[in-house]
Amino acid sequence: MSTKAPSQPRFYLKWPWNLVVYIVLALILRIFAIPVILLIMWWNKKQQPNGPEEGYCLQRTRGRLTGLIWAALCLAGGGLAVWFFVTAQSMPQEAEQLKEQLSFGYYLIPAAGAVAILAGLFLAYRSLRDAFFPEKSALAQSIRNQLPHPDEAPPVQELFAMVDRDLKANGQWCGKLGVGKEWVLGDEVSSIPRIRGVFSREEHHIRRAGKRTQAVHVYEIWIVDDRRERQVTTLKSRQELDEAMDCLRRRAPAALFGVYDSKEYQDLVYTKEEEQQYAQERAYRQRKARFEEQEQKEQERLAQNQVLTLPDGSVTSRITWDTIHHLLRQPDLKGKAVPLQLVPGVPIQGEGHTFSRLVGLAGGTVQPTRILMEEYSGTPACPGSTPGPGTCPPARRRRCCGGGCGGRSPPWRTGGKWSAPAAPGSR
Repeated sequence: MSTKAPSQPRFYLKWPWNLVVYIVLALILRIFAIPVILLIMWWNKKQQPNGPEEGYCLQRTRGRLTGLIWAALCLAGGGLAVWFFVTAQSMPQEAEQLKEQLSFGYYLIPAAGAVAILAGLFLAYRSLRDAFFPEKSALAQSIRNQLPHPDEAPPVQELFAMVDRDLKANGQWCGKLGVGKEWVLGDEVSSIPRIRGVFSREEHHIRRAGKRTQAVHVYEIWIVDDRRERQVTTLKSRQELDEAMDCLRRRAPAALFGVYDSKEYQDLVYTKEEEQQYAQERAYRQRKARFEEQEQKEQERLAQNQVLTLPDGSVTSRITWDTIHHLLRQPDLKGKAVPLQLVPGVPIQGEGHTFSRLVGLAGGTVQPTRILMEEYSGTPACPGSTPGPGTCPPARRRRCCGGGCGGRSPPWRTGGKWSAPAAPGSR
């Protein structure tokens, strides 16, 4: 097995220097700064192939600064409306003509202007709050609301880290919607174990003004949790919407899936009677138990298509959870680490890589289990490369080795954090 040299550090603009550069370019080049800013944003994203350095959640809250554009438009429009009304009042003759032409609408001009100014101030406050005070952001509050005891939630850095680790290790992206194994990151955050319903909303509206026709398309994912609370994420296309629904079906198969404002949606969201809510929760748990049983059978079927090499050199293809558990407990009986090797009949695909072999050193209940994954070379007879060893603590050793046994890439820990095996050459 071979390893590649670690990649060189990549150059890109970090926060807040990227924001400073964008502002300077906008002041100097005005509208012509847009393609330059888009080019810099593309470069920054390309230089971070494993996700943003600051984390997905913090990047999402800082991205709320784009709301300042809408805030500026609202403030400008509202200010113009108020200025127009005040100017007209200073010219009585013109004001009388406007009153005759606009009738009651004349007095709506300052009211609409005041509303637009208030809306602009609110949008500016929310954008600045989310970007510079992430602990007070709507995204952080949505994570707290998913915890069993929101009032006892950890600091915002730990909240964001929980979601970021899951997305980096297991994330699948459908536009701006990221789906991990435990969390879903969109405009808000949802905990997958608490999801009870997922509904798609697709609407098309056509507006005609004179000879101009404008089409407005709405693509949204509505996630309903066990509190009947809804988390809504807006997507850009039907393809992103379909991909998001398919991905969530795999991650939360026991939840209800349907269309927004359907009977299933209405029953799940607006049911008030405790008996009906209890019946819905019982039906969910029955579906969950049925899916878990099916998954267990599938894992047992996949396990029979692999070869496990035991410490004494013997091999077996009859692999069960009891076999793995007994093997991982042997170091406690023998007083030393025990080697193991698992070779699947079909290479394991997961986390963006294809692996052809798992080699481990079981450490028992005291020492961590060390795992080495060999990436598939493309040719059965040729050895593949390895990204380097990882460790699995005793509390998760069965899950680590059991992931390979079930035909999945196991969880990985390097440097005290859980992550997927890094691509060769990334270390």
